[in-house]
Amino acid sequence: MSENKKLIFLDVDATLYNKEQRAVPESAIRAIHKAQEKGNKVFINTGRPLVYFEKEILDIGVDGYLCSNGVHLIVDGKTIYHKIVPESVVEKIKQICETYHIYGTFEGEKCSYFRDHNVDFHPHYGFMITAFDLAPYMNHEFSWDHVKDPDKVILFGGPGSDMSGFVNALSTISDTMDYIRIEDTQYEVLLKNHDKGTGLKYIADYFHASTDDCYAFGDSNNDISMFQAAGHGIAMGNACDELKNIADHVTTSVNDDGIYRGFEYYDLI
Repeated sequence: MSENKKLIFLDVDATLYNKEQRAVPESAIRAIHKAQEKGNKVFINTGRPLVYFEKEILDIGVDGYLCSNGVHLIVDGKTIYHKIVPESVVEKIKQICETYHIYGTFEGEKCSYFRDHNVDFHPHYGFMITAFDLAPYMNHEFSWDHVKDPDKVILFGGPGSDMSGFVNALSTISDTMDYIRIEDTQYEVLLKNHDKGTGLKYIADYFHASTDDCYAFGDSNNDISMFQAAGHGIAMGNACDELKNIADHVTTSVNDDGIYRGFEYYDLI
């Protein structure tokens, strides 16, 4: 890559995608296309697996997808890196969830496996279930009976859950898996030594680019590793304080043209 070309990495939920309206702001799509016309490359860097992208996100035409927090990397339609959770670990996680009354989703390239269809158990669990209900083309099952080749797991506490017992139990799989606390009742469990930051570095190396030329946009604490890896971390106006505190710049919210204004601020368009 020539020196003046940049790599841009975008989280999805509450960064690129307005969760309330279930839509990508038109200004964000315009910013992405203008950045690409300038020679920059734009990637989605998300906790979502490949199967969990609404058509309007796929239709934007980004240059690649970093899925499942750095576990599955795709550039120009080609997988360049992919790891999955071992079957024995999948069974152990199921046991932990049953013991501590935890619900969630095993997320993979080809299918998302929800424990059940309880939209009221946890707000984000319900949000995800509804997303799949609204987009049947995104392959999914509301059962853990046939979980196959997941990239990661997203788990939720709700009524009757023992969160402290659950978190302690995660230590029994700590040789294989790490976890990120999104909030007290929401955790992402993923393969060790993988996160949004490792994914970003892998892509930078792939393009022989410096991380100084990498720009990361996010809103949640699972974006911290991406900000730490990138030369420039841009927090959305709606981001959590933990992320804003380490950001190089805070743009406006996802609902207020935050992507477009952030691209403008850094002369990416």
